[in-house]
Amino acid sequence: MKLWAWGQSDPGRKRERNEDSYLVDPETGVMAVADGMGGHQGGATASRMAVEYLGRELGEARGNFEKALLAQIQASVRVTEEMEAVDVPDSGVVPTSPRQLASYADHAQPPVSGKEPTLPAGAIHAFSPALELMRGVVRRASSAIFEAAWAKPELRGMGTTLTAMLVHAGRAHVVHAGDSRCYMFRDGQLRQLTDDHSWIAEQLRTGSISEAEAKSSKFRHVITKSIGFERDIEADTKSVPVSAGDCFLLCSDGMSNYVEHGELERIVAMTWYRKLPATLIDLANSRGGDDNITVVVGLVSNTPPAPPAH
Repeated sequence: MKLWAWGQSDPGRKRERNEDSYLVDPETGVMAVADGMGGHQGGATASRMAVEYLGRELGEARGNFEKALLAQIQASVRVTEEMEAVDVPDSGVVPTSPRQLASYADHAQPPVSGKEPTLPAGAIHAFSPALELMRGVVRRASSAIFEAAWAKPELRGMGTTLTAMLVHAGRAHVVHAGDSRCYMFRDGQLRQLTDDHSWIAEQLRTGSISEAEAKSSKFRHVITKSIGFERDIEADTKSVPVSAGDCFLLCSDGMSNYVEHGELERIVAMTWYRKLPATLIDLANSRGGDDNITVVVGLVSNTPPAPPAH
């Protein structure tokens, strides 16, 4: 099965800049949405860095995710071994920036074995190499954005949401941080695969506030997890089996804030996949367009999707 995907982004009606970014790479089977925030031009920089980092690393691994994961593990082990041999400066502070760690890894010696290392027997069945690789890529992307923010004062405080999906070996692997969303549409039913990392969502989940209170709260844009605000990040992950005909929709909150779940389900059911991004963006703009709006749609299919007969 192959992923067929389409995406579109719009600044909305009230914002001068578009700080959203998206990724569509059907050949690799990956798509992503990132909603940037913070700093002069920082939001756009952070979201762009996140999707470019993800696209580059997964593109290079293309299909051979077990080998790429092993390389990732080896690099981590080499850095750890080299760090153990590093003398701690008089200040007592051990260098930990990605740039510094990379310099140590460059000088580390690979183990002498004569054999290419493999994962422990049975380990391949305990987790997905593709999903674990994505998790590691997100960590490195967060670290890179964090470092870039501290290197340039005008980028201080930048960060981004990131919701990404990879279709591989009959499964859809999702990594997620922030309030951009991933939905799955199957057999006429829409299912939200991600939980929003926001103050409002947490209050709603605990029953501390009502839906009406959430819509008018001054804290509705407060994000509780994102990429780049901290050097290290543990993104949420999910993996679901896919079947031909499954449709996936990724979006920034500039869309989801304007369309309730039931209405979105009906729109997805009635609209040709290729036209969904533009249709949903137009709808969000017609209802105010207060934020940047990004929608990415992917269809899992054995054949190219044909437009519906009129």
